Amino acid sequence: MKIKNIITVLLVTFILASCAPVAKIAPTELPISTSQSGILATESITSNWNTYTSKLFLVTLKYPAYWEINNEGYAVYSGQDGFFQISSSSISGLTVKEMCENEIQVNNSGKENNYGTNPTMETLQVDNQPACLVLPADDQPQYKRGSSLLVVEYPALEGGHTRLLQFIADKNHIRDFIGTLKFVR
Repeated sequence: MKIKNIITVLLVTFILASCAPVAKIAPTELPISTSQSGILATESITSNWNTYTSKLFLVTLKYPAYWEINNEGYAVYSGQDGFFQISSSSISGLTVKEMCENEIQVNNSGKENNYGTNPTMETLQVDNQPACLVLPADDQPQYKRGSSLLVVEYPALEGGHTRLLQFIADKNHIRDFIGTLKFVR
């Protein structure tokens, strides 16, 4: 009888997982985990989060409801378990990938140690825009609080220059933020 129940549970789980709606969350290179019910992990984690909207940075995203704003001008929110900070820049001739590569090069040169001795970079798409993600190494300095850097190209050019969104967040929440980040168009 127990084997029949186990098989039934496995069959129902398989059917639910295969019938669940598929959300297109970029990047495709990143694994998107699903719970046993077939619901995307990011969806279930962020369902009780607040929505942050910035007219200055032209973005929306979800963040934990218990986090508080630390600095409105720099869009810094934090809680005991993490943080995010948003900025942007118009950089002539620098692509998203080049920005991340430059960040890693400066880090590895010894001038700064924001990401530890061997950070990694991923190229991805966020809200259908070119993006890259710099993830810290395990030996990242403690005072950096697991900082990761996401750089995303804005949808429209600003004065002929590419505008880049720089999103710094703790490595434990960065992928959830990527799943909810949208440009205000």
